[in-house]
Amino acid sequence: MDRRSFLRNSGLFAITTAAGSTFVMACAPSTGNDSANQAAAGPNAKDATFITPFQHIINYADIYVAIQEGYFAEEGLNVDVVGGSGTASSVSQVSANQGLVGKAAAINTCPLIADTGATIITVAQGDQKSQYSVASTPDNPLTHPEQWQGKTIGVISKGGSTELLLDAMSVAVGLDPNKVKKVVTGADVGSLEFLNRGEVDGFITYIGSESAFKQREIELNYLNTDEFAKMPGDSYFVKTADVEKEAEAITGFLRASRKGYQFVEKPENLEKVLSAVGAFNKVEVQDEELAKLKVDAQPVICRSAAGEYLTIDMPAWESAVELMRKSGIMKDTSRPIEDFVTTQFVEQI
Repeated sequence: MDRRSFLRNSGLFAITTAAGSTFVMACAPSTGNDSANQAAAGPNAKDATFITPFQHIINYADIYVAIQEGYFAEEGLNVDVVGGSGTASSVSQVSANQGLVGKAAAINTCPLIADTGATIITVAQGDQKSQYSVASTPDNPLTHPEQWQGKTIGVISKGGSTELLLDAMSVAVGLDPNKVKKVVTGADVGSLEFLNRGEVDGFITYIGSESAFKQREIELNYLNTDEFAKMPGDSYFVKTADVEKEAEAITGFLRASRKGYQFVEKPENLEKVLSAVGAFNKVEVQDEELAKLKVDAQPVICRSAAGEYLTIDMPAWESAVELMRKSGIMKDTSRPIEDFVTTQFVEQI
């Protein structure tokens, strides 16, 4: 996939100045109600804005909890949360000084840094495991990329992260991703109908829809994309210029986020977690049974093998960058890993 297609399908566009510098921009999303009551911060608290990758959903419960339980206030921060319209909007808004912290996966941030000059850097890794899997029927499971060569696989969006991950899975084992037909099946439970009708041989699903299938007792075989194309998932990033200028605020933000994750993982805190999320999106928690399944899935995705949150898996970042270059997702071949991610903040929290 070329750079122009990646930007267009991500909702971004590039502007090149007369001097030849390129800036990545996007239209600001319409997010509706982006505020909620929070534990009062002190009169000298620093205002900070977090841009979500996509609206207000349970995946960002650590932030909503940190607001509700006063963890940000303890760090001297008054945090506002703006719901984004896609991972690209989070990148573009932080780049345009509309937020201190954003969240996006390596497969989104690394090509933008290397190939378009986006001046951002990842400071903490939220997802330690991919949210995405290739779903198929239990009686005809897809367990290896070679099984979908010449077949049709559903992706959540054309040209988005899931198509890029699917291509990377093929490239990782020496197969041609162009020999796989991709069609858009979406991100909700309706994607299953494409499989049931025989229109696809499998489809990419994410942790939220997996929870919905589980609630409905629908059995599917899931092949996590990490099995063949390990890419660090949604991670916290900031502007490169803020690494020094806003170091204290960034460290405090991440410390509060980690406390939020630790709060979320405790079953006895479920009602408070749902309350925190519901303050931003009541619809997300209306089905309490489904919401509980989504909350339960967060530690599975976000807790590292060592049992901690926000740790950066540097070997995974290094292998991901190499695979993105090999698969053509990223054109650059020389930028060092330090341009994409830093461990200096998680080492302080």
